[in-house]
Amino acid sequence: MVKILNISFILVLSILNLTAQETIMLKTEQSYIKYDAKHVLHAWEGVNKNIKGVIVKNEEIEKIAIAAQVVDFDSGNAGRDAHSLEVLEALKFPSIRFYSEKIKTQGDVLIFDGEVEFHGQKKSILVYSTIKDEDDSIIISGKFRLIPSEFLIELPSFMLVKMEDFLNIQFELKF
Repeated sequence: MVKILNISFILVLSILNLTAQETIMLKTEQSYIKYDAKHVLHAWEGVNKNIKGVIVKNEEIEKIAIAAQVVDFDSGNAGRDAHSLEVLEALKFPSIRFYSEKIKTQGDVLIFDGEVEFHGQKKSILVYSTIKDEDDSIIISGKFRLIPSEFLIELPSFMLVKMEDFLNIQFELKF
């Protein structure tokens, strides 16, 4: 009888734990990812406003998954964007993905210990961001830096000078 009660108790706790988890989808039309890049002669940025994502939340955010298509980044210059698609081999590696289930919360700061997949390469990364609740939404925003050569990307050059080997990434994700 005691075994049956213990098993029943564990089953009830498991069901309660599952029902407490909430999956929240990204509001694509209100979110963006932006990159800044530089060359000695000029700097530019590209914005992607067509991101997909989800968070899994209990009392705190437990998991996050974000995906962006390379083709959806817009720098405002069609020629540059077309060349970027070639350099990034967008037909072979169409998506950029981030995933984390190691998330620390410190007040309104979230630290994502996750993995970014870019150009067919996966790299561990720490992303520091802020979180705020606003009008029944959760807004996560932050910045981090990627080094394209770490993802086996051949840096493009202009006038025999390659672009700088870093991309500053800024994001605002509304769930």
